[in-house]
Amino acid sequence: MTYAGYTVTHGHSRNKIPLGQLDPYSDLPLWDSETARYWVAALEERSKSPDQIRLRETLLQRAELSPGATAVEIGCGPGALLHDLARCVGPEGKVFGIEPQHTFAATARSRMSEAGLSNWEVLEVAGDHTMLPDGGADACIEHTVLIHLAECQARNTVREMLRIAKPGARVICADHDADTWTIDHPDRDITRRVIQFNSDQRFADGWRGRQLRRMLSEAGAEDVNVEPYVHKDCEPDSYLFKLATRISDAALSAQFITAEEHAHWAAGLSALAESGHFFSTINFNICTGAKPRRNT
Repeated sequence: MTYAGYTVTHGHSRNKIPLGQLDPYSDLPLWDSETARYWVAALEERSKSPDQIRLRETLLQRAELSPGATAVEIGCGPGALLHDLARCVGPEGKVFGIEPQHTFAATARSRMSEAGLSNWEVLEVAGDHTMLPDGGADACIEHTVLIHLAECQARNTVREMLRIAKPGARVICADHDADTWTIDHPDRDITRRVIQFNSDQRFADGWRGRQLRRMLSEAGAEDVNVEPYVHKDCEPDSYLFKLATRISDAALSAQFITAEEHAHWAAGLSALAESGHFFSTINFNICTGAKPRRNT
């Protein structure tokens, strides 16, 4: 198989493909309606997971928002966290969702309207160029956005988050580290290859979560702190089980594993699920910093 100028075969040569070549979020402007609806459904499914609900609650706690505050979410997607932010700041506050993908933005708007909320606005612009004024936000948050951005754009997005934050305001980045994905499976070799494929190819950089502290510090944030958060799933209808199935299918399509390896691995995964022994975790890093206060 030849891809992006690189020849892909099995074994060590698969590592020759540059990082992030198969990240589905790399071509957001080119998505057709069917593709957009597929990813809306995937994100909605993730948002309903109990551990993701608790993660959003943690993000709200770290933001330290009060009623009447202004909050910005970079890459709000279908709007699960944006909805929680709007509830947190109350009717006297305001939240802005930044979302360049039209179907995501439309879904977020529908969610907010159906919830009877009026203290919000969804802007269809990129996270590194929000069009918002300097220093207006009491908190600025991104959740699994930077992991899908090339390094230059990710760094520009962090700088933009600091620009639009008020002096002393919280800037929060939460991304997972894809190499921390664990799946209990009897075949270690194929499992490791599926996880490596996910980390190296399904994101612009699957190591983004471990880079957040450095990115925020180099952008000028103060009081930077990182808090690991573990998402755990044990059920066959869970987010991580469905992710494992989806990623193994993608690894087969990209010829990172053979059809025989895929069938063997999928059968093992299903057997674990049917016996009640499925287990998987992945680590998110919640990185919190503050915009420097002006000298007085």
